[in-house]
Amino acid sequence: MKPTPPGPAHFPFWTEEKLRIADTDLNGHINNGAYGAFFEAGRGELLTEIAGPPQTREVAMALARVEIDYLAELHYPGRVRIGTCVARIGGSSFSLQQALFAGEACHAAALSVMVVLDRETRRATAIPPALRAALNAWMQGQ
Repeated sequence: MKPTPPGPAHFPFWTEEKLRIADTDLNGHINNGAYGAFFEAGRGELLTEIAGPPQTREVAMALARVEIDYLAELHYPGRVRIGTCVARIGGSSFSLQQALFAGEACHAAALSVMVVLDRETRRATAIPPALRAALNAWMQGQ
């Protein structure tokens, strides 16, 4: 049974991407790897909004886990919108919930876990207070 993803109103942050012919596969639809790249674009834009460009952030962040539920096919040409929100904030990690929409239809949903790293040791570290506050502002339902 396919999970029921949240609707567009659930997501406070949006990114838009163009479907490219290079994103198609031998079956004529958008390849599953492209879905992952769309979610990555959404994560990257939200994290830049929250913490600035990667080169100037107080801490580094790394993707530790991503789960994607593929709900419907996409076809070239077109555009997709990626909705993103912060789903959980822990001590040294946080989760992002995302959904991929073409029009009003949801084609995929994702849950990602990001780990905050000390820039020098490259080990997990506590989320700094300013980053925690910024993440909190993008929590689902805010």
